[in-house]
Amino acid sequence: MSTERFRQWLDRAAEDVTVAQLVFREGYFSHACFLAQQSVEKILKGYLLWACNTYPRVHRLVDLLALCREQDATFEELQTGCLIMDQYYIPTRYPNGVPGSLPDGLPGVDEAQEAINIAGGIREFVASKFPPPNGTPQETDKV
Repeated sequence: MSTERFRQWLDRAAEDVTVAQLVFREGYFSHACFLAQQSVEKILKGYLLWACNTYPRVHRLVDLLALCREQDATFEELQTGCLIMDQYYIPTRYPNGVPGSLPDGLPGVDEAQEAINIAGGIREFVASKFPPPNGTPQETDKV
């Protein structure tokens, strides 16, 4: 996969974080967490498409991360963030989500802010693996 195609995946992931920030400001913390999780999923799948020309049809970030680590061992440093983010995929979307998956119920402001920050950090980490487009400095998302 070309670096340009990978950047398209990063751009879509950045959109998810932007919308997460918007809904965060409106107080929809579960939705912010879900969108942040989706951002990380797109980032990791985009990387796998670039590195392997494929990705599995799974949503668990730790599974995607394990495949990324096979290509680049430095992805190990994303493990804790992916573990945190994995808890937001199902319970934030459905009222009958996995019982007990979030110890204190739905995520609040602190969890949502952490999820947005993790997504931004993972995006920066993965984007740093590639040269800047057109020789310009890379843009990074800050929350």
